[in-house]
Amino acid sequence: MKLLQIPVKILISSIAVVSIYTSPAFAHNGIAHNHSEPQQTPAPKTRLAVRKNAVDLTSEEKKDYVNAVKALKNIYTPGSSISLYDQFVAVHQGAMSILRQDELQTHSDAGHMDNSNNPSNGGMNHGIGLDIAHGGSAYLPWHREFILRFEQALQTVNPNVTLPYWDWSDSKAVDVIFNDDFLGTNGQGETLSIRGGGTFTGGAVQSGAFSEAEGWVLNAELHSDEEGKTLGTSLKRFLRVPPASDYPIPQAETDRILLLDDYLTFRQVLKGSISIDENGNVIPGGFTHNYIHIFVGGAQIDESKFPVTLKPYGTMSNIPSSPYDPVFWLLHSNVDRLWAEWQDNGHAGSDYYPASGEPYGNNLNDPMWPWDGGISTPVTKLKNLLSYLPVFSPDDIVRPVDVLDYRKLGYTYQTLISVPENNSIFALCSLAALAAISLRHRKQKWIRNWGKKTISYYLAPVTNRGF
Repeated sequence: MKLLQIPVKILISSIAVVSIYTSPAFAHNGIAHNHSEPQQTPAPKTRLAVRKNAVDLTSEEKKDYVNAVKALKNIYTPGSSISLYDQFVAVHQGAMSILRQDELQTHSDAGHMDNSNNPSNGGMNHGIGLDIAHGGSAYLPWHREFILRFEQALQTVNPNVTLPYWDWSDSKAVDVIFNDDFLGTNGQGETLSIRGGGTFTGGAVQSGAFSEAEGWVLNAELHSDEEGKTLGTSLKRFLRVPPASDYPIPQAETDRILLLDDYLTFRQVLKGSISIDENGNVIPGGFTHNYIHIFVGGAQIDESKFPVTLKPYGTMSNIPSSPYDPVFWLLHSNVDRLWAEWQDNGHAGSDYYPASGEPYGNNLNDPMWPWDGGISTPVTKLKNLLSYLPVFSPDDIVRPVDVLDYRKLGYTYQTLISVPENNSIFALCSLAALAAISLRHRKQKWIRNWGKKTISYYLAPVTNRGF
């Protein structure tokens, strides 16, 4: 199935004070990251938390997950005007544009910020900073740490809860996830007319646990687009609106991603900036992560601008505030799962991550904001963002190298169970053999279908915008 033509794929790829109290959800995550200073790294857990496919959750597991998520929306830490859940959204907003403190002074001295620290002036100018979460190689490690801390916050409510993942190649997943007994349905109340495609409905989610009527009321300032324009206080969805209306994503798309050997290409294809065609060539545009954001949130081609762009509508397609849609966590759990599977298939460790040559925060040993000890700060049009952010300890440092081994972080995935219940050597060997056979079959299938072709690595320019 051919989902969309290449031009639309390219469009989708482009939308893109010291305190005595620190919020438990944002405090050091309990993992002793192996920094350069001498310290004892704890052994990985022998019984890892398992993240399950959303379609395999029991009714009780769905209920527990929803209750834990909603509990975070009603927990307020001392000194904070917003909930714990809102703070996660604020962190994601901040990550879209950061500057190191020395760069901040340089921009201020050059007159680029125009009295930007004045709250009445709307905050700092947006767009001059680095998108640490999406604009470079830190995309995968940043989100791995981000969703891990969210999962640990959920576990303070219910220790049995783990993050489910949305396998975008599973045809049943949409009906399971977007249901009133789980994450709620499509939005209602607005009609879109798509030229040549008919009319489609969307808007505020009006039923289920994540409707405003059921208490899922969003902070209007944080629930905004990249220009700081509010999207209101209701979760908004425009599910399956063209050009992102086809589903599921063919399994072949994912299989081709997992056969890549180069991290820079793998990261961009998994993100959805580029893709691999049936002949093994890397081409502009892509499905996967970027596509799912648009599939849920909706976006329309804006022909009033040149070059033509996509105009996002809902919560998920307006990336800064996309964590306000609880499906965000399932999407990024799946992205992390696929990175973990790629790592298990012969790409583990620091040899498969850039040590240098990337913007600050993206290299192997660079601290990543907000876990960088105060080296950098967000620059944003949201005048209250800095006051919304949680307090991070100056000792809370996380670098890409610290999160490469997901098992040392205490979790695994349903598809990657590697610690057998009986912990026997025989079982370990059997699992290793199965993994090797699976990988060999994948590679043989790929060679049969597309031949021994050399992939021409087309690397789209790394920008500070995007998903």
